[in-house]
Amino acid sequence: MNDALNFIRKAYELNKNGFENIYATLGTLQDQTQEATLRMVKESPLFPEPAQKMMQSGFDACKKGRVAFRDHIDKGQKAFEKMLNTTDKTEKTEKA
Repeated sequence: MNDALNFIRKAYELNKNGFENIYATLGTLQDQTQEATLRMVKESPLFPEPAQKMMQSGFDACKKGRVAFRDHIDKGQKAFEKMLNTTDKTEKTEKA
């Protein structure tokens, strides 16, 4: 059982690190896209003030969604880590 638990831990860490990297990359891409788009819109006479505010509120909503998604992932990861630690403690208790 210990080998299986170690395998699960390693697979979990691999997936967790992969998620962290992808999340950071996509967040950076989203922030850079927002910055470039808003800069272009502010300098263009084709976009009146209400359109600029609408675009800003859209980007703000995306950022809130990104943060909420991250919070849900963090909760799930904490619950899974708690389960792994509980399983590990149970296994050690049974061996003793």
